[in-house]
Amino acid sequence: MTMSFVCIDLLSSLNRPIDKDGVTRADYEKWVDTYLKAHKNQSYKYRGKDVYAACCAYLHTYGSEANRHKKDQDTLMFGYHDGGKHMIDSTNEERLVLISMSSFVNDLVCAVAAFLETCQADRALRARVESRLSKVLSKVPVSQNKM
Repeated sequence: MTMSFVCIDLLSSLNRPIDKDGVTRADYEKWVDTYLKAHKNQSYKYRGKDVYAACCAYLHTYGSEANRHKKDQDTLMFGYHDGGKHMIDSTNEERLVLISMSSFVNDLVCAVAAFLETCQADRALRARVESRLSKVLSKVPVSQNKM
């Protein structure tokens, strides 16, 4: 899940407007709303604000609740399971969605493919993305003697 959230963060950063120096919550949420789609048979459909808050909760509190959940009662919390379908269980916690990790990763793979297709079709987006790629995980050679 960690790398899935990081992937969304990276792609939303590459996708951000050309005049923005850094990615924001709005950029992340927009990317999710545009590209991350659950299978039509899923009971829960992704919303940018839910996924962003889930990312913050997962990466910063190691749980399901982030500050955004406290400030915005409409933002759903994510729990995680290893089954095939997302589940909404309103009997325990009205704001909790149990996210199938395998479905989430599959949906993310489809979202990445859709984003790359858009990059191919949209010259301005492609140029924006390409202009930022050199700054992503640049490697620097280190001499063996210095290690």
